[in-house]
Amino acid sequence: MEIVILDEFMVDVAPDDLIRVLGLKRKDYPKKEEIKEIIQKEISEIKKLIEPKGIYRIIDYEETNRHPIFENAKKIALAICTIGSKLEKRSSELMRENQMLKGLIYDAYGSEAVEQVACQLDSIISEQARKMGFYPSKRFSPGYGKWEIEEQAFIFKILPGEEIGVKLRSSFMMEPRKSISFRINFYNEPVNNGKKSLCAQCKMKNCPFRKEE
Repeated sequence: MEIVILDEFMVDVAPDDLIRVLGLKRKDYPKKEEIKEIIQKEISEIKKLIEPKGIYRIIDYEETNRHPIFENAKKIALAICTIGSKLEKRSSELMRENQMLKGLIYDAYGSEAVEQVACQLDSIISEQARKMGFYPSKRFSPGYGKWEIEEQAFIFKILPGEEIGVKLRSSFMMEPRKSISFRINFYNEPVNNGKKSLCAQCKMKNCPFRKEE
């Protein structure tokens, strides 16, 4: 299939979820209510710095590098998504200015935001799989399980990450850092994923791509 590029994603990280992700110890930082107040004051500026984008392509098994993780899959979707580099740069600037708490808030928001984008892209691809008559697996990223981090090179061989502003470094890490790459295998038979769907686990109730499974 042709390469698909998307830039319409919803990102909405709740202050309470952000505080949980930060995991700040009360003895070192203000109380939860004070942190929430800082988050609410910064949220509009944070959202201006987010530029969510995604790219994916569905290929046949014969087009893969025959890695064992593709075995038995009829087709495979490879994907990359990002929120851009602006938020990441602002977070670094705040830390250099010794505004550590704000810098951490910006960084944590970015981590949650790109995960939301990945979940939405996952839902789009999984729905495409069903329309094609296949059963999608959960998404998996290089560096987890039996899929080595070096396999990033294969994803970037198939997908022009630069089309959404993402580059692969020699360390196989992506730039910007707030980027996620993954695969979804398409099968002829239902697969036992062992977990609830990502949508069922996600707290973003108003996501337009949400599907309870």
